Amino acid sequence: MNSYDEYLKDSLYKISTLLNDSNSRPILFVGAGISRRYINSPNWIGLLEYLIEANPNKIYPIGYYTQEKMDNLPQVGSLIVNEYYDYAWQKYSESVFPRELYGTNYSRSIFLKYRIAEHLTSLVKGFSTVGHQYSDELDALMKITPHAVITTNYDLLMEEIFPKHNPIIGQQVIRARESTNYGHLLKIHGCVTQPSEIVVSSEDYSIFMEKQKYLIAKLLTYFMEYPIIFLGYALADENVKSILSDVSEIIRSDDDEPVSNIWFIEWQENNILSHSKPSTDKVVDLGNGKTIRINYLVVNSFTEIFRSLQQNIDEPVDIIRELENNIYNIVKSKTVTNLAVDRIDFRTITDINKLANQLGFKAIEDMKDIEKINVAGLGNLTNPEQLLLQYPYSLNDVAIEMGLERWQYLDPIIKRIEGETGYKIKQETNRYHVDREQGRGRAANHRYSQEAVELFTKVLQNQSYEIFDTMGNSIATVDKEVQEEKIES
Repeated sequence: MNSYDEYLKDSLYKISTLLNDSNSRPILFVGAGISRRYINSPNWIGLLEYLIEANPNKIYPIGYYTQEKMDNLPQVGSLIVNEYYDYAWQKYSESVFPRELYGTNYSRSIFLKYRIAEHLTSLVKGFSTVGHQYSDELDALMKITPHAVITTNYDLLMEEIFPKHNPIIGQQVIRARESTNYGHLLKIHGCVTQPSEIVVSSEDYSIFMEKQKYLIAKLLTYFMEYPIIFLGYALADENVKSILSDVSEIIRSDDDEPVSNIWFIEWQENNILSHSKPSTDKVVDLGNGKTIRINYLVVNSFTEIFRSLQQNIDEPVDIIRELENNIYNIVKSKTVTNLAVDRIDFRTITDINKLANQLGFKAIEDMKDIEKINVAGLGNLTNPEQLLLQYPYSLNDVAIEMGLERWQYLDPIIKRIEGETGYKIKQETNRYHVDREQGRGRAANHRYSQEAVELFTKVLQNQSYEIFDTMGNSIATVDKEVQEEKIES
């Protein structure tokens, strides 16, 4: 296996482990690069150039505007807003724009935004994965079941990819109670379906930046608890840096270690050399002396990364979203006497497999391939229940057992054990940990024993501890009293 293949395999396993440890679905942050790849949409400067060329009153090319505003694209957007405003009113009698746009309930930018919506909507018409140049990638992307999708794109590609995720647009992301619930598509820079919400000018960005801290505060749970995957952005993208800057003020990060649940996936147009081994993390300069270190993966194709984000979850997005909303309504209601609650129609459940699917269990026929994992000293664990009795906890469950707020707090503990004893708990099956899918080429499925909980608790409380192999033999001891004596001497 060459260097890049090892790098890719290693990174994909880490991402799979992240999904498993967090016991949650990923949050996809989707940028313009994804739309450029799949519907050939322009980048930001390309969109502005298109708008300039599409104006019959055009005088100057794009270079005039970028020079005038020193490559400040929001300010370029403001210049074009004014030109479209003038053009729209010059042609008022010719109805080049819908008559309702001339009303006082719209700002002067609405004419430019209407043209943006027209153009980007046309690019999605006729979109299909069948026969698409990147059909393998798109098929893999559509099989991901994200908790939410957040995008700065205006187009409707994500609605095509995730049709059961409900869009919430612009300022409604901050206002709507349900925006952080499962199964939503958050279009934070607006959408072609609501042109007035599109963020394109310096005035729009000023308003957005004023509201961004409220947005980040609302999305705090995402950044603290969920795997965050950035796709279709460049590390230098101001949207990414602005969001990460606010995030860095909230989350605790170690300068030497990347934030464990944030991954930045960068696409490289040229083929990646087989002997190359790119960086596994990047330090992002956020300005004003602030930095943040995040996990990093460079790819030439998205197929493998999309597959690693799949979790083989069959529950319908809309049903789970409704269930979550109904539970909220019941909890908030003062009385359930007259509460109307939508529920699964059990008339549609015609057999045990359909019921199992609705409740999130495997179908009976899928359980025929009995799990068989060899644990030295314990023999073959062939019964799934037996395995779960021995290793009942996910990493998130371990954190809860220990009274920790988040599973990420366990990473330093596991690394500390490795540093003090050389014992790598998560890299093999042992009395503390098992990966149920290890060696099968599937996504990671880490489980932990009660002994792991006890061991991690000792390390957390800075107590002495001992590591045992699966036969019960002591293989490492850390005596805190001896360590303290050495430090004092």
